[in-house]
Amino acid sequence: MALGFGFNKTKVMASAEKYVQQGKFQNAITEYEKIVKEDPKDLTTLNSIGDLYARIGQNDKACHSFKKVGDAYASDGFTVKAIALYKKLTKLNPQALDAVTKLAELYTQQGLYNDARSQYVLVADQHLRSGNNEGAVGIFQKVLELDPENAAMRAKLADLYTKMGKK
Repeated sequence: MALGFGFNKTKVMASAEKYVQQGKFQNAITEYEKIVKEDPKDLTTLNSIGDLYARIGQNDKACHSFKKVGDAYASDGFTVKAIALYKKLTKLNPQALDAVTKLAELYTQQGLYNDARSQYVLVADQHLRSGNNEGAVGIFQKVLELDPENAAMRAKLADLYTKMGKK
């Protein structure tokens, strides 16, 4: 399939796959990036680039690719695919609160409230460790929206309010 003038996607894809088989991951990334440059909506190739960056230990670049793909899937309504990408992203960088929060939101959209709750608790704990009590309060409130009968979460929120001097 030729996209731009003189660009043969099939040929470039074959070259990239050959490099992957040879273990020349950086060369494969270069080839895959040519495809994404010509066809920025090729999410499969962008995901492959992220996988290769992860394999060579360039987690920041891998996360960037996974985030772009996950966001595109989420905005196009492919929530399950977006969840898969955000799971990859949070596995590479569990400290990325925005990614963990987005994963929780995607779980909520799918009705996976237990999974959403566990992600939100991770975010709240990180806020508490960093001293961001207001951020933790917001997350605890989201958890209670999902599970209003959760007595343990209500107790945590009440303790936090007390610690903050709020009644």
